[in-house]
Amino acid sequence: MQTIERGFRGAWWTVVALSIAACSSETGDEQGGSAGAPSTGGGQDGGANAGGSSDGAGTNAGAGDSGGDTSAGGAIGVGGSGGGEPITIPFACPGGRIAPGMNQVQVGDLTRSFYVDFPSDPSQPMGVVFSWHGFGDTLENHRAASALDPNGDPALPLAVITPDDSGLQPPMGLDWDIAKGTPADTNRDLAFFEAMLGCMNAQYSIDPTRIYSYGFSAGSVMTSLLHSRYPGLLSAIVAISGAWFNDPAEQDLVNFIDIAWSWPELDPADGGTVLLTHGGPNDQTVLGIMNLEDAAQAAFPFLKAANRIVVDCPHENGHSPHPEMTPAMVSAFFSAHRAGQPSPYESGTIQGFPASCQLRLP
Repeated sequence: MQTIERGFRGAWWTVVALSIAACSSETGDEQGGSAGAPSTGGGQDGGANAGGSSDGAGTNAGAGDSGGDTSAGGAIGVGGSGGGEPITIPFACPGGRIAPGMNQVQVGDLTRSFYVDFPSDPSQPMGVVFSWHGFGDTLENHRAASALDPNGDPALPLAVITPDDSGLQPPMGLDWDIAKGTPADTNRDLAFFEAMLGCMNAQYSIDPTRIYSYGFSAGSVMTSLLHSRYPGLLSAIVAISGAWFNDPAEQDLVNFIDIAWSWPELDPADGGTVLLTHGGPNDQTVLGIMNLEDAAQAAFPFLKAANRIVVDCPHENGHSPHPEMTPAMVSAFFSAHRAGQPSPYESGTIQGFPASCQLRLP
């Protein structure tokens, strides 16, 4: 597997980190509502009690001695073009029982937290969508704002997992560990993803062809990194106001910051489908570190060359989710896609999205 590693100009990380933290504390960096607002979305009544179940499960921490990535290799199964080996989930569960509501899992020397919204009947086969918040936001606020519904498609239910970040600050990350993600790299959030999915797979009937990721801002970058690292497993993703740092053109859009990105390259043989939203000229990070509208425009030829189908949904509301993109539309997008099978959008048509959306085929 080839990797991209490039450095950038400038070296004033300390000023940037302090300024970002100050701005983020006021805005939550993100999606409306105040950071830390009580969560009412997600369709789950397990609530805030740890584990949310009568036996107190969901909070037990498993063993582990490394915060690094635990997978044996890179891509899993096949991408979006169909054929190949069966899709499997190769990750182990480090310990702990997952139940509705807040859960914890031990990943190396860190105890990590995440919220699970289960569908109404968790005994049935289900997919899993991971929902990653933006820099400076909270699990609670992001869960409420995104309002992803586990029962959005009753015929194809999903468990919605909203992870909590470990507070990484520049230059190490933006809440999430987004700088490096190849199999040779240690990445605490890729290891966290593997642990969460490994435990879900060990304890519930999980459809390995229906694993998805959804993210906003820094969480969108995390989603793009997950797709880049595990393209055969996460073949359909939703990326809201983010960037791809295995694209040299997008790396060059980063101002002020000196960082050596190390992401897996996208292999055109893997394919995949990306629902990408971007907010016009005002879709940019604090301090002008990166204009994410420019990043989206750079991403289109990059993703086309990588044989990715893109549902391009522009808007003019700046750094925020698309105002007309509903949770039901997101659910329908996920339901339409299974890893290892062709996207129905290969026909050249899409339906049920905001009028601004257009289909970009490779």
